[in-house]
Amino acid sequence: MKKLAGIVLVAATAAAVGCAPVPGADRLLVGGVVHTPRGAERASVAVAEGRILAVVAADRDRAWRRAAREVVDLAGAHVYPGFTESHGHLVGFGAALEQVDLRGAASYEEVIARVRRAAAELPPGSWVQGRGWDQNLWPGGGFPHHAALSEAVPDHPVILRRVDGHAVLVNRAALQRAGVSAATVDPPGGRILRDGSGEPTGVLVDAAMSLVSEHVRGIAAADLERRVLRAAEALAALGFTSIHDAGTGGETLSVLRRLQQEGRLPIRVYCMLEGSDEALLAAELPRGAWVSGDGRLAVRAVKLYADGALGSRGAWLSAPYSDEPTTSGLQLTPPGHLVKLVQRIAGAGFQPCVHAIGDAAVTAVLDAFDAALTGAGLVGMRPRVEHAQIVRPEDVPRFAALGVVASVQPTHCTSDMPWVPQRLGQERTLWAYRWRSLLEAGAALCLGSDVPVEDADPRLGLWAAVTRRTLEGTPPEGWNLAEALTAEEAILGFTQWAAYAAFEESWRGRILPGYAADFTIFDRDLLAAVPDSLREARVLRTVVAGRDAFAAGGGS
Repeated sequence: MKKLAGIVLVAATAAAVGCAPVPGADRLLVGGVVHTPRGAERASVAVAEGRILAVVAADRDRAWRRAAREVVDLAGAHVYPGFTESHGHLVGFGAALEQVDLRGAASYEEVIARVRRAAAELPPGSWVQGRGWDQNLWPGGGFPHHAALSEAVPDHPVILRRVDGHAVLVNRAALQRAGVSAATVDPPGGRILRDGSGEPTGVLVDAAMSLVSEHVRGIAAADLERRVLRAAEALAALGFTSIHDAGTGGETLSVLRRLQQEGRLPIRVYCMLEGSDEALLAAELPRGAWVSGDGRLAVRAVKLYADGALGSRGAWLSAPYSDEPTTSGLQLTPPGHLVKLVQRIAGAGFQPCVHAIGDAAVTAVLDAFDAALTGAGLVGMRPRVEHAQIVRPEDVPRFAALGVVASVQPTHCTSDMPWVPQRLGQERTLWAYRWRSLLEAGAALCLGSDVPVEDADPRLGLWAAVTRRTLEGTPPEGWNLAEALTAEEAILGFTQWAAYAAFEESWRGRILPGYAADFTIFDRDLLAAVPDSLREARVLRTVVAGRDAFAAGGGS
């Protein structure tokens, strides 16, 4: 790689003064505005063997055009470094594309109607699965009881995952199949919500979800492959060239390895192994961190959980919820055990990535990282706090001090802001989604969506990061706008900063000779007419390793 980059730089310089022929490129992207570290410039990008060969001024590319095997005219489009989804769930997204879509359902009745329609297309007794319900959107905002769902769909077991993925709603048939009753005790790290008579309501939170989910038919390798490919193709159509897969299971990893070996992965995948799978860790940690030769697949991180989600009151807070004073959330991994896990992971050369939403969870994770600095040599491992939604003021500077990456999802802010003040109260609301505070304190950030929890569209993430408003413009002044990012910073969060979060900054995330030829090509300048440009821009082309993973209209 270094040799290729050196040859390219010499050849490009010589060509500029007209004293040497230029090297032939596999592909030359011409007629675009290229966003390089120097700024936006009208230039052509030469690509060879999946890498950037040269960035050539538009008025000096004639020889490059003659030598290139293929010339693609971008007709004024804007070329950015390839966008990365820094926290998503590949198989979960693929499954969501196939299951009952409950996103945006404005009432429990609407959820039931969608499930009933789906059940009518399935044989009796088969599972009906769905995802995306959010009781905060319903009148009253309370959690549902299964009674109405059970009456509407009596002949199928039903399991419906909440929008945040940290709770499920099941019907009577599912409870009976799983043997869950009033006598069933809450598992560690989970809650069975109960009605006034002590009977399960059908809502199971965090660890309690497995009481029913383990009875759902296992997913075959062919199903996993279909879901992986479907999700990857959908992400490519949104402009993503890579995803950090937050919780890769063993079977999924086998599928990903086979797809990579066969040259069939549409985008790059950075795997965070599922940390609750002891068999997977026992198999993979001794092998050490690994990146495929083509850079399409990386296995060098592990995902752990410190708590649940704020929407289902599973996020672990240091004081009780303002709207439910009987609980402070769920502590999914005891602090002492978390320290041992982090030490084990880092000691094997893997990056620890820990889900932490509540302020108590964030503190516990930072404490674990701090303890591991002396215990397992975590320095240089770039540990990540996934979500980091509620951060106490005294914890803000600890991110930079410990070298911790804050992996944040801007659309969580705009989705959650209508009800966060009720959950947290006035003081703690100011601790929520504090990207500016973390950045100014020196922390490294990367941006994602948590798909399928949120819509993966990066335009929505950019809009939320910059405006902290809904697409409809509320609140007009922005919600806690002092914590917003600039448009430039938000773009970096999906590109250069995301590459750093995955140890890829030396070969991805910027448009420079020698770097991967990964590009997200929009129809306009994202920095012109901000913020409208951030939601109105269209992805015209997604390029991975020099080849199109997506082209609008299917053209080249």
